[in-house]
Amino acid sequence: MPKKFAAAALSMCLACACAQQAARAGGMGADAEPPDASLVSYTEDREACIDRSASRNAYFGDLHIHTAYSYDARPLGTRTTPADAYRFARGEAIPIPPYAEDGSALMTQQLERPLDFAAVTDHSEFFGEMTLCFDEQSPAHHAGACKFLRGEGGEGLSPFIRIVISENPQRATDICGGDGSDCLEASISLWQATQDMAEEAYDRTSACRFTTFVGYEYTGTPRSNNYHRNVIFRNGRVPERAISYIESPTDIDLWQQLTEQCLEGVEGCDALAIPHNSNLSSGAMFPSYISRFESSGAAREVAKLRNAMEPVMEVFQHKGNSECFNGLPNILGAEDELCEQEQARRVGREALSFNGEPTVVRFCEEGEIGSRGFARFGCISRNDFFRSVLLTGLQDQAVIGVNSYKMGVIASTDGHISTAGGTDEQHWHGHLAPETDLETRLSDRQSSPFGLSANPGGLAGVWAVENSRDAIFESLRRKEVFGTTGTRIQPRLFAGWSFADNACALDGKAAHGYARGVPMGGELSGGLAGAAPQLFASAIQDPRAAQLQKLQVIKGWVGRDGQARYKVFDVAGQENSAGEVDLRTGAWSGAGSAELCAVFEDPEFDPAEASYYYLRAVEVPTLRWSWAQCVALPPGERPDACDNDAPKTIQEMAWTSPVWYLPPD
Repeated sequence: MPKKFAAAALSMCLACACAQQAARAGGMGADAEPPDASLVSYTEDREACIDRSASRNAYFGDLHIHTAYSYDARPLGTRTTPADAYRFARGEAIPIPPYAEDGSALMTQQLERPLDFAAVTDHSEFFGEMTLCFDEQSPAHHAGACKFLRGEGGEGLSPFIRIVISENPQRATDICGGDGSDCLEASISLWQATQDMAEEAYDRTSACRFTTFVGYEYTGTPRSNNYHRNVIFRNGRVPERAISYIESPTDIDLWQQLTEQCLEGVEGCDALAIPHNSNLSSGAMFPSYISRFESSGAAREVAKLRNAMEPVMEVFQHKGNSECFNGLPNILGAEDELCEQEQARRVGREALSFNGEPTVVRFCEEGEIGSRGFARFGCISRNDFFRSVLLTGLQDQAVIGVNSYKMGVIASTDGHISTAGGTDEQHWHGHLAPETDLETRLSDRQSSPFGLSANPGGLAGVWAVENSRDAIFESLRRKEVFGTTGTRIQPRLFAGWSFADNACALDGKAAHGYARGVPMGGELSGGLAGAAPQLFASAIQDPRAAQLQKLQVIKGWVGRDGQARYKVFDVAGQENSAGEVDLRTGAWSGAGSAELCAVFEDPEFDPAEASYYYLRAVEVPTLRWSWAQCVALPPGERPDACDNDAPKTIQEMAWTSPVWYLPPD
């Protein structure tokens, strides 16, 4: 990471980004009235939705979807387009690989319930190369690198993977020309088609049945560490080209280019970036801002820009859980068994270094950025996980004056066969085209978090006034959002100082939460001397999934001694923890709840300590896909791979964005 950058350019970038985005964000004070249902700041022509709600509705979607427009999907067998992904998200059946010799579909897949919103996010890095290499009339069609992209070379995608893992990425000259301009020009074709298909699928009527967003994935993987972001645009006004890692190889470059080419360059354009799979980044995704820059002033400016451009992160998807990891150095807190669920890496795993030397996966040293995290190797950093990087943000704030990581959370799938929101454990057909066969899906691949070590991914949840682009984008911007591991739990969190004793019995719980506190994503201040924050937490189960087992409030704080700490509080439903799962049927013998609610007062509150709180809603145990799909078959028809070491059960869950408490100056 560079220690220096152009301060003047950054200041211009920051001023524009923060001013435009703050104007769109809004906020709720402790004594504010519930939000007016009419208050959606429209940036496009459309009808208002008939299902508007002042207390906001829960909507579920997927903001991380790949199709045949992605360089790592089409060569492996994906043939469906963004239009198909949107049809799938709306509840229609689409074909999935493999295909018959004549090209006809052998299998189709369909959602049991349509999504409310979606964004196709194909990899922007090789839009141009894909266009040129698959066009038989293109002069570059017979280039050597094109043969690899079409699967005609022995190295497969290796030449293109080498580009995105380089810290100084360069395009293949035999396709793109010496300066890369041929591919940049050709990239406009797929980018425009992506926009057109999103527009065609968007419901602008008052029914508001389905919302699409124009988006793409920025796919930098320097030193084989995950550095990926999904870029989501508020409306149809977007830059001429999708900004890729090859032209903008650092996060700061990306934010500056989005500011210059979108916020400043196109009237009405607005965008945000959503980092994903920090669990595979080996410290590269979210480094501490104390050590990243030479001066506090520079660190403050970039931290402000980062918060403006990246208000949320993807906490869960098919490559694993980015919430938390047990045993991280320099953080105090009891072991949390739910942190072990769907972990892609483990300490002590034997690996080979870049130089081919034996090594063992370990915890990173303070400030260290490792390598090969994306391949499930590398060192594991405290900043690779949501819970602990939030603590780093608080520690940065104590030094530079700005919380560098003030992020909310969503989840998504990252599926590469166009199956947006396909998170059903029993009917998941895999992440990549070759995985649609169960035996292949059950294989334990060592180099990547695919196959047996993967999972169906999660869903993005938002609390929004209505199901429209502007309303959902505003929810993302203010961080009033949540993520789930795939089921449609509806979690909600407010923080305040004076919730009613009977708040959980009120008909208008959300209105009470807004009137007496701040919603998730907000900042809590004030409070009478001696008072402790109250967390008004609730969740409703997915009616087509398992019941809820418990609600947990996770607190993170930085003590007066500068030590980072966290604690998990069980606040509702903990008495339902006893029971077991019938591994033949998936039935749970213990109790569960359709709805849980609590007003929890922090018993260990110190008004001098900066802290955050977020909610985790947990279902009773159910069968993991790798066993559920095996047990559904007669014993004689089960693949040998059904006998494996993967857990047979999981607990689906949901996470809310945090609420932050800051001590008075």
